Amino acid sequence: MNSHSTFKPALIMLFAALILQFIPIAGDWVFWKPNFLLLMMIAWMLYFPDQYGIEFAVIMGVFSDFIFLSTLGYHVLIFSISGLILIFFHRIVVYLHLIHRVTLVFLMLLLIEFMRAGLDSSIDKLLSIEGILFLAVISAICWIPLDKVVRHFYLLQK
Repeated sequence: MNSHSTFKPALIMLFAALILQFIPIAGDWVFWKPNFLLLMMIAWMLYFPDQYGIEFAVIMGVFSDFIFLSTLGYHVLIFSISGLILIFFHRIVVYLHLIHRVTLVFLMLLLIEFMRAGLDSSIDKLLSIEGILFLAVISAICWIPLDKVVRHFYLLQK
């Protein structure tokens, strides 16, 4: 398969992530809603860091900045640092079993949420770390189907 064969599935997954991100959640549940753009970025960068590199992380960060109406660069910084970590661990993660990949993604999501909390406290936003563990668990569970789809395309290209 050629290198352009993953563009269409990635674009479809991007639209699905945008739709899921725009679905309204009422009440206190909004704090437990996963960042589907981040999960999509993690899935594609873990398996295809050459095709979806740091530029992809920056673009996804810009999308997140516009969707969440945050300061331009807030999510870009978080997504870029996450992307660099993903590129570093790419060679290890693709050979792990699903449970180990989910565990590593869970730990990465915890790191991202603590990084976000640190950035929020530095710009004097309300600091809330009570739901970080639950958000990381929910996000890791939501990441499993994304991992299955992207791994399928990775194995086809291998």
